Amino acid sequence: MILFTSDLLFGSKILGAAKYAGLRGQGVRNRASLAQHAPGATCYFLDLEAELGDGESPEELLDAVLGHPHLRVYAFAGHLQADRLRAAKSKLASAGSQHEVHSRGSLHSRLAEILPPVATHPAPSSHPTTETGSETGSGPQEAL
Repeated sequence: MILFTSDLLFGSKILGAAKYAGLRGQGVRNRASLAQHAPGATCYFLDLEAELGDGESPEELLDAVLGHPHLRVYAFAGHLQADRLRAAKSKLASAGSQHEVHSRGSLHSRLAEILPPVATHPAPSSHPTTETGSETGSGPQEAL
């Protein structure tokens, strides 16, 4: 999972969800680091409001990520950034339906769906159980 944002709080939420999903998150700051980390990643979170160094813009990083067709892109910005969200949606729509554009609130509410947590419970037993959890098959028991 690759993340590009200059918002430390929101970035930590995304990285935390990735960790909980069993993914290693990697922050990137420019096209060169994107190119370096893209081969081992499956998704890319791009903050359309991020402040960049190196004279690059989030729009340039969006163009660059489209050069890595295996990456699923999640572009996001504050809900008041309607022009940026529309432009990203238009650009990503022409690249395929796997990509998504969200407001920060929408992305935050969908993080567990986008990056589902790794199951921490053991697989269910293949043995049938009764309502009491007994494997004897004696049926449910009344509480005394």
